Amino acid sequence: MTFPFSLVIFDLDGTLVDSAADIAESVNRTLTDWKLPTVDTARITDWIGEGSRKLITYAFRDAGSDADIDAVMPGFLEHYAETALDAVAYDGVVETLAALHAQGVKIAVCTNKNEEFVRPLLEVRGMLPYVDTIVGGNTLPERKPSGVPLLHIAKAAEVAVSDVLMVGDSESDMLAAHDAGVALVMVSYGYRKSLDLQKAGALAVIDRMPDLLSIRPR
Repeated sequence: MTFPFSLVIFDLDGTLVDSAADIAESVNRTLTDWKLPTVDTARITDWIGEGSRKLITYAFRDAGSDADIDAVMPGFLEHYAETALDAVAYDGVVETLAALHAQGVKIAVCTNKNEEFVRPLLEVRGMLPYVDTIVGGNTLPERKPSGVPLLHIAKAAEVAVSDVLMVGDSESDMLAAHDAGVALVMVSYGYRKSLDLQKAGALAVIDRMPDLLSIRPR
């Protein structure tokens, strides 16, 4: 059964990897540096998906701090570099990427995580051999929820928008897909916050990544 899309663009955190624990650790180390109270992982998970600057902004606002985020970010990025490789691949992710790659499907990762953290993580989790393109939150002037990164990837891959599928877990992924005019599949296990996945306009909502291999366009 041939996969119906020529290019699949995957979100990273909450879609390919479970990174909540390592992100929470880096946030809490940063809060500690600034003598602020730490926060439980569940709450920090609600702040994931819009990039590291937004994440730290939410954390410091929650702590009642008016610290200059520009001054906070270098320390956070240092802590994140120490923890970023702790993220683990969700069940069946590597096998699904391998299956798509074997069919000649082009694979990209589009994340709001800074690009310099993405390649090492993909490599250590065995995904990098299957990934053709990586776009991080600091790669282009615009990031998700803009559709610009998705259109950039499609153009570079020389794939028509109608042959592109976005796979993600969050509102940013949903909005980016709709903005770019590409098809969308949502995963049920990620960091969706309050998003109603059934109303996301997706072709399907899948519970495990291998389920992606059996989806069909409408």
